[in-house]
Amino acid sequence: MAELVDALVSKTSGYFIRAGSIPAFGTTIIIMTSSNYLRIFSFIKPRIKDLLFTFIIVILFATANVYFLPLIRDIANEISNKRTMYISMQILNALILWVIRTLALFGQTYMTNRIGNLIVIDIQETVYKKLHTFSQHFYANWKIGELLVRLFDDSGKVKNAIVTTFSQIIPQALTLIGVITYLFIMCWQLTLFAFIAVPIFVFTITYFANLIKRLSSPVQKNKSNITQLVQETLTNMKLVQAYTMESESQDRLTRENKKNFSFSMTSIRLWETKRAIELLLQGFVLISLLFYGGHLVANNTLSAPELLSFFTGCGLLIDPIIAFSSGFTSIKEAEVSINRIYKLLDYEPKIQNLSNGIKPDITGHVLINKASFHYDEPKTLVLNNITIEALPGQTIALVGLSGAGKTTLINLIPRFYDVVSGSIDIDGYNVKNLDLYHLRNQIGLVLQDDILFSGSILENIRYGTPHATENDIIEAAKAGHCWEFIEKMPDKLYTRVGDQGKRLSGGQKQRISIARAILRNPKILILDEATSALDSESEQLVKDALIRLMQGRTTFVIAHRLSTIKHADKIIVLEKGDIIEEGTHNYLLSLNGQYNKLYNLQFR
Repeated sequence: MAELVDALVSKTSGYFIRAGSIPAFGTTIIIMTSSNYLRIFSFIKPRIKDLLFTFIIVILFATANVYFLPLIRDIANEISNKRTMYISMQILNALILWVIRTLALFGQTYMTNRIGNLIVIDIQETVYKKLHTFSQHFYANWKIGELLVRLFDDSGKVKNAIVTTFSQIIPQALTLIGVITYLFIMCWQLTLFAFIAVPIFVFTITYFANLIKRLSSPVQKNKSNITQLVQETLTNMKLVQAYTMESESQDRLTRENKKNFSFSMTSIRLWETKRAIELLLQGFVLISLLFYGGHLVANNTLSAPELLSFFTGCGLLIDPIIAFSSGFTSIKEAEVSINRIYKLLDYEPKIQNLSNGIKPDITGHVLINKASFHYDEPKTLVLNNITIEALPGQTIALVGLSGAGKTTLINLIPRFYDVVSGSIDIDGYNVKNLDLYHLRNQIGLVLQDDILFSGSILENIRYGTPHATENDIIEAAKAGHCWEFIEKMPDKLYTRVGDQGKRLSGGQKQRISIARAILRNPKILILDEATSALDSESEQLVKDALIRLMQGRTTFVIAHRLSTIKHADKIIVLEKGDIIEEGTHNYLLSLNGQYNKLYNLQFR
């Protein structure tokens, strides 16, 4: 009985920790029927057949639990009557019943974990798919670490709640109902005494529960700070080492750990004080039940075997109470996680793809018509009434100091962002009316930060062109002047590039990015500092390849090395979001303006 009271107190106090106050009747029903809880059943519905089969096993498990009580009573009776044959038969019945219970427990645990793992896969794939629909607005405001926590940790907590519900709470609830019913039928006086006494002690513990609850939020927040600190440090380890900030980084972690240690120890002190009081109360309840039960036996209201059966029933109540304790903890954690998951799933992407988007044949006529743009915060225009026209096959170069708006401007073409006024038209169609995937399939991109995935060179070049053959990839690699170093590698195209391509040099990574764009064979090409990571020799090789690539394609080029854009049909000079000059290389030099100044600074 002591364990029963301990479990019940722990369960209820743990629940109060999360709820913050004593719940009114029906509170748990309110919790379980919150809107997002109901929505999560869309992931459970495909597994309904498995759940029905699991429920049958659960009923078998609960039935086996309850049948132990009369069996214990009968065994005690046979022992007191010293009937050896009947004792052996009852022991055999107990053995069979225990085997049935064990097999049912295995079945329900296996099935619920199977269902839980399938559900968490569905949740992760749904969230991952949703993340692909978000624009750059979203990723500019969210930490990657936070998204990873929601994708993996939160979905895992939902799985734990589902597994706990179907493998612990439901079977143990049925056991609880069956055992309490049996105990009331056997001796309602003793049962009522036990269940009137226990709540008095439970409410005594509530005070400590509320104190512990107040500590839970700063503890969790501090853990998030530690996670974010470690993630940022490991991601930027090169910078940390380059600036010899190892000691400072370690000191920051030490400071955060000290804060976390202080919170944790305060919480532990409260928990242990609560536990000491629980032990005193448990002893009082146990002695009281023995005293009252003994008097009932002495007065022939209850037999000794029935008293033994009663305490066995109390022992069987321990598992349900412990299950409710851990189960409601999982459910409350899952409630937070479900809300966090649906905050992502309910987020409306700012870049919407029309269901009836147009899919015309693209020739590459791009008109940026009086386009203005600002980011969410602050709402200061970074592009102001920009108008640029690029005819099919023309090369447009964008020049200007950092922060002039060059990269922002080219991000509008593939709709990484949408203009706040004006329009971007391709072949006479507003890009907002085009099918988003069709639009982006016509665009090749080589970014300033060369992006490689951790697979092989072949996989990185073929990225975006999944049906390309190996011969196509080799031809693209040759055109991008990266075949020279690829064929010298032991595994050639199948060489692993490492995390973010760290096994390759900057120039090698950039040339693979160029080969990827060449393989895509786009109508519109965007080169954002495409030769920035190359040495002079490599730059000349790639420049020749890019000139061949740009032939017949509308190309937008951002380059700080003005020597690489002399061939451009039109050069646009941007300053603080405005076009201040435009024309050919020679024409802009003759103006003796900003372009001439930038050119002379580079070749002085």
